[in-house]
Amino acid sequence: MTRNRYSHIKSFKDFENEKIQLHYQIRLSEKKLQIKQLELREYLNPFRFFSSMLNELYKPVFDLAKSIIMHFVEKHKAKSNTSEE
Repeated sequence: MTRNRYSHIKSFKDFENEKIQLHYQIRLSEKKLQIKQLELREYLNPFRFFSSMLNELYKPVFDLAKSIIMHFVEKHKAKSNTSEE
């Protein structure tokens, strides 16, 4: 047997209070849903999406360029050290 959620209502005042509480619960749920929609819209923002994709794509390219430059600098330092001796 299911329990009645509204068994605590004994008067019209209790009924009015329950009605107000349910109204506020609905409004709170709607606001939470609106916030989730805004968060999703922000997350799926095309500009942010493309910038993060480009960031992920350029990261290996920048790492490769950094290693090439570091190798060139080390090679140049080694050459200058051997020519000084």
